[in-house]
Order: sequence, then C-alpha cells, then structure tokens
Amino acid sequence: MKKYQIANARVDQCSGGPDPAIFVGEVELKTTKGKPFFFTITECDGMPMIFKTDSSVFDWWMDQDTYSDELDKLQEAGALYESDGYSELFENHDDIECYESLRYLIYLIRTSWEEMEAFIAQTKGKFLDEIEIPKSDVEKEWEESA
Repeated sequence: MKKYQIANARVDQCSGGPDPAIFVGEVELKTTKGKPFFFTITECDGMPMIFKTDSSVFDWWMDQDTYSDELDKLQEAGALYESDGYSELFENHDDIECYESLRYLIYLIRTSWEEMEAFIAQTKGKFLDEIEIPKSDVEKEWEESA
C-alpha cells in the first residue's frame, strides 16, 4: 500500500464581490516511491470540480486572465470529479487514488480560514495515514442523509 505525504496545501478565494465566491484548494502529495502529484478543487456555490495533475495549477485559477489557455486545456482534458455537490464522490470513490487526500482538501476548503491555516500547519510534512481528518460539513450532511 502506498503512503502519501502532504508536501504542501493551500486555499484561497479567487473571486467574489457581487458574484458568487470561487474557492480554490490544492494539496501536493508525495509518495515514498514516486513523483509528486496534485489534487485541486475549485468550488462555487457548493459545486466542486476536482483535478489531478502532475504540477500545480493553483496559480492558474488565482490568475485566470493570464492562464486562460492553460485552464481551457485543463478543463477540456476533463475533471476527475465535477458535480453539483460532493455526495456522489463520497458514495463512489473506490477508483480514486488517495481518496483520503480529497477528504483532507474538502475539509480545508469548507472550514473556517483560522481552522484551515492551523490544520495545514499541523499536517504539512506528515503522511495521510498519520493524521485524523475531521469530517467536513458536507461529509457530515451526506452521512446524515444516507
């Protein structure tokens, strides 16, 4: 079984104001024997798109005007997951490599800024199987409705 180390994680808001806020979260993972990879979530009004990439795309989302061509190609290639919520992901995640890192990222993007910053500081550099990932609000809601 592969072990996954959290090399880095970050969350930010790339828009807002009169329009709905778009939040972007990214986690960089390293395996004990392999290249690093990234999971990125963009969420607007509770509707996520999740991408798995070999390099960071966080800055692309934060500066969409500069990276519009790259974002177009990324979206044309297809998201790992795209829906109007997270329920399907929680129900059907068996084929997703390192699902726990998605739970980690969902928690980061859905919690308060203070808790997010503290949790990143506590978990950066640790292996996923060494930490307890709190359930996000959407995971709790999904469990209650199941």
